[in-house]
Amino acid sequence: MTEDSGHRWYQLVVDKFELPEPGFENLHEDVPISLDDALFLPELGGGSWKRSYLVTINELRAAVNRGDLEVERHGKNFRTTRRYIAEWREKCRVHPNQPASGSDLPAKPLTGARSNKPSTSSSMLENKSALDVARMIAQELKKR
Repeated sequence: MTEDSGHRWYQLVVDKFELPEPGFENLHEDVPISLDDALFLPELGGGSWKRSYLVTINELRAAVNRGDLEVERHGKNFRTTRRYIAEWREKCRVHPNQPASGSDLPAKPLTGARSNKPSTSSSMLENKSALDVARMIAQELKKR
């Protein structure tokens, strides 16, 4: 600071320096990290100095409360790992449904109780048994 005829002058000194990288990209998969720090992981769309654009802290906490995301409890704080995040992402992955029929699917043999049943409706079975009962009654009447 210098003074010149009643005015104070300030000089701003700016020095260039590199900020150290947080280092989440090279973090071992079993090192516990806080849920807040997990948002900087590249697996969740984060980066060195930016939070995830895919996942919020509330989504991570909800996954923990549902039991979908594994955590370690360190005192009152929850910690997760890159391995737990990868397992959670696999659980969240949507697998497309297989079509019930199509030319690219192998033929499946019928198994279970349904394949052993005759291909008749229950009303036909009832009619047959009623017809059998009527025949038995007719035969009994003929004998008399």
